[in-house]
Amino acid sequence: MGRMVWKNGLFLPESQAVQSVYDGASLYGDCVFEMMRTFNKVPFRLDLHLDRLIESCRATYMPLNYTFRQLKMAHEDLLARNRHEFSPDDEIRTMVNVSRGVFPLYSAITNCEPWVMMTAFPLWWVLRGVSEAFTKGVHAITPSQRQIPAQFLDPKVKNRSRLHYRLAELEVKRADPNAWALLLDDQGYIAEGSGSNFFIVQGSRLITPEPRNCLRGISRNYTLSLARELGIDYRERNLEIYDAINADEAFFTGTPFSIMPVSRFNFQQIGRGTPSSFDITTRLTKAWCERVGVDWIEQVRKWDAERPVTN
Repeated sequence: MGRMVWKNGLFLPESQAVQSVYDGASLYGDCVFEMMRTFNKVPFRLDLHLDRLIESCRATYMPLNYTFRQLKMAHEDLLARNRHEFSPDDEIRTMVNVSRGVFPLYSAITNCEPWVMMTAFPLWWVLRGVSEAFTKGVHAITPSQRQIPAQFLDPKVKNRSRLHYRLAELEVKRADPNAWALLLDDQGYIAEGSGSNFFIVQGSRLITPEPRNCLRGISRNYTLSLARELGIDYRERNLEIYDAINADEAFFTGTPFSIMPVSRFNFQQIGRGTPSSFDITTRLTKAWCERVGVDWIEQVRKWDAERPVTN
């Protein structure tokens, strides 16, 4: 039968989960969303993701005709109905999108209603080929494209109006095809990645940008909670390019990959340049793996070995 999608209370084959060409989500990015993952097939921090989805809808006047409990039950049903589509060693990536429906300009053409859609697919689809990066680290580059200031579009709202992130990615990959974008805000401070939060380590202190012009990421907040548990001193404050250049360690956090070491910043080496020498990054990664019961770095390496990327 193939993968099933939950849409407005009904389950449909993925091939039938289509939208009107006049829908505001596709025409204007008028859509809020969340993307989650599992560890050992158990959703990670699902409640927090759903809470943020509801908050994003409220902040954007987005109609949402489902309660937290209904959304959580739908997510559970989605995983159950698609269980046969995943291999025993797969982890699952789930996505929830909410649209207010047809853009008013085209309301005379179609009566497309507001919708909520949940999908599920293998996590390895979005992590293919990244196992080497856990060992070598990634190269973070600051593009000319800036983060949209909070007074124009609040970054705490997880929305589909993401062209500025895409442009940032395209720009940095012209300089280095493997680079990850790290956006600055309108004042020149480090904000966030195109789908991630950013941390540095100075000495024994962990530092991340204050959540003024960045998404308050679920993985970001979990990392800070781990730091508290481990007795690691941390600060949330403005970070300049100078700070990142002179950091002893750096890493991104995000739902798919959890923690990703950064070994270069704007073509300059971070610390000793190898993630294996990053003490605090390693401690946080180890603690995360222990608490979720999965060594996700080894898991991704196994996927890459068994399911090589093909063009």
